[in-house]
Amino acid sequence: MGKGKEIGFKEKLGYGLGELAGTANAIIAAFLTMFYTDSMGMAAGAVGTMFFVSKLFDGITDLIAGNIVDKTKTKWGKARPWLLWLSVPTGLALALIFWVPQDGSSTAKLVYAFVTYNLFMAVMYTMVGVAKSALMPLMTQDGLGRAALAKYSLIFGLGGAILGCSMTFPFIFAMGGDIRAWRIVFIIYGAVVTVGLLLSFALTRENVQSVESAVSGNSEVEKLSFIEGIKNFCKNKYFVFALAMNVVVNIAVQINSGSQTYFYTYAMGDAMLTTSLNMVSLIPTVLGIMFLAGPCLKKFGKKKSIYIGAIGQIIGYALRGFAAVTMNIPMLAAGTVICGLATGPLSVPVNTLSADAVDYGEYLTNKRIEGIGSSVITFSQKVSGGLAAGMVGWILALTGYVANEVQSAATNFGITFMFAWLPIILLVITIISFKFVYRYDQEEAEVIAELNRRKNRK
Repeated sequence: MGKGKEIGFKEKLGYGLGELAGTANAIIAAFLTMFYTDSMGMAAGAVGTMFFVSKLFDGITDLIAGNIVDKTKTKWGKARPWLLWLSVPTGLALALIFWVPQDGSSTAKLVYAFVTYNLFMAVMYTMVGVAKSALMPLMTQDGLGRAALAKYSLIFGLGGAILGCSMTFPFIFAMGGDIRAWRIVFIIYGAVVTVGLLLSFALTRENVQSVESAVSGNSEVEKLSFIEGIKNFCKNKYFVFALAMNVVVNIAVQINSGSQTYFYTYAMGDAMLTTSLNMVSLIPTVLGIMFLAGPCLKKFGKKKSIYIGAIGQIIGYALRGFAAVTMNIPMLAAGTVICGLATGPLSVPVNTLSADAVDYGEYLTNKRIEGIGSSVITFSQKVSGGLAAGMVGWILALTGYVANEVQSAATNFGITFMFAWLPIILLVITIISFKFVYRYDQEEAEVIAELNRRKNRK
């Protein structure tokens, strides 16, 4: 089947809509810590530890989910069916997170938070997230086609998260600003996630056939045991690299996102900057994804595109960090715009690394591991998200954070460090890693050509 049929707008749209569950996850990362600490009165350090432990558990379920996807065989394919089957349960699980018992003891609140957070993250979102991630290499083997899918995914994922973060506080305040308002808002978000997953299932198709099934005409030969899949993952240098880069880039994104409500509320002194600055970043982010990522990839390739995006974001984060020192809102806005524009050239190629690794793995072993490969990557994303969420709680606790009070200089420095300076450090690590490790730009053409030659040996 070559690289798979050309991907049209309908399938790109469907793939993007499948990321709405990820959008909800990003909104939770931005607001849930504050909901737990400021609305429910839970201790910041305990919440941070709960997040970290939950993410480790969540990472284990990712590996199980990948094995399940690889062994799924239906008339709809092996990844798409899970978007259908778990659409409603995922939306319900999201809403339940915010029904922490108001009058419960500290222990009861923490137990409820752990159970419902993991029901959404470790079970529902894990399964649909792995399935959606595995869908990209099943839809096309064309590099630019995958970049187009990644663009639509980022529009709905990152763009949706920015819009959601902008709307959430005004939405909650419009509903009364109390715990009931939080619950209503996230019931609505849960319904949106359910509809997005149903549309993603309806609009996408699995088009790529493996070498083994093309030659033998029997799709059952694709089945691998979990252990064999993990061994193939570990043999594949580009899967290992994709895992490492997803950890680093996701910590940079999520530590910034998870600390933003604290940064705007306490370091900058205005909680509504969460809304206005997220809205400021929305259009540049969308423009960067839609109109800068593609030209950068075509002209420079993945590696140099990532350099451009990472350097742009370093500049933007630095401006935001200095803005906190000088309380300069225009500088803060300028840094936000630059970070938004640089998102596309950085995030689009990073989001295609695991799909490319699936092809490289088949090139090495004649086996495709979309499910297990995607699950290890999503495992890394969950662990990095848990580490980022944990770090927010731990740094707040270590620097003496007190909810709903004026913060000390040490606390405000810790908040600003998470929001601006730590992402810069992680982006520098990203640039160095691509400089000395990544070579797939030079190898991709031969890999795809060889796979096509094997498929034609019938």
